[in-house]
Amino acid sequence: MRILLCSEGTERSESAIQLCLKIARATQSQVTIFGVTELERDEVPLLEAMRRTQHAFMAQGVNVEILSKYGEPISEIEKRTIEGNYDLIVIGGEAKRGGQVSILSQKAYEIIETLLRPVLVVPVHRPEIRRILICSGGGTYIETAVRLVIEFAPKLGASVTLFTALPETPVMISDRSEPYVDVSALLASDSALGQNLRAEKKMIEAAGIPTEVRARSGLVDAEIAAEIEAGDYDLVVLGSKPSRHVFSQYLLGNMTRRLVNWVPRPVLVVASGIGSRRPRSWLERITGRGEK
Repeated sequence: MRILLCSEGTERSESAIQLCLKIARATQSQVTIFGVTELERDEVPLLEAMRRTQHAFMAQGVNVEILSKYGEPISEIEKRTIEGNYDLIVIGGEAKRGGQVSILSQKAYEIIETLLRPVLVVPVHRPEIRRILICSGGGTYIETAVRLVIEFAPKLGASVTLFTALPETPVMISDRSEPYVDVSALLASDSALGQNLRAEKKMIEAAGIPTEVRARSGLVDAEIAAEIEAGDYDLVVLGSKPSRHVFSQYLLGNMTRRLVNWVPRPVLVVASGIGSRRPRSWLERITGRGEK
């Protein structure tokens, strides 16, 4: 894999650096450490921090280079991602409880939305990646996320849980008074959800990764959050399906934003349709942002 590690040169990047090093070392990936400065006085401290990171990666046998740019961070990250054709972008993050949204998390979400590439947001340190939660809505678009996880999960010795949250549970599958769904019945069903979950499970198990399927019913983001807490997962994987309709995209992104901000775990967001451009919003059309 080719990995772009976005570094601020501050302690907030440290958790992202450590996780990126684990993945790069396990997968023998090539890493570019990329820093963007908006002020000239920040250039020297940033370069010094990036060189320290470079030496740490090299000491672990990772092929690594450093690049720095002046400019607006998100625009420069987008340009570098396209030019370098990276498979994974790693950024630092900060999650807060109680619905608070940090400035850094807002930037992280905008990077996810702008790039339409796999983005790993690391708000907290996890010593190892042993338990991975893939949140699947049962759509075929999650296959992109599954294929990416297959690349690194076996090399980290990680197991995978496929999780789906159903807004409303059919009576034939589960008692509506209970949040848990009868997974065996769901997997045996001929529903599109059941068929897709079976296919995803088979794909992951074929890579030699221990896999289980779990499901709950209720408010989707609340049930995902409850599962994350209950399972003590080290990495949460979310798939997103780009929409040609700006309003539909906003609704989908609103849930993703809440999870990225709230979840005190590394979060990997993988968009399907990689390489395509998202529709520009009315504000972008007025200001000219997003044009090439």
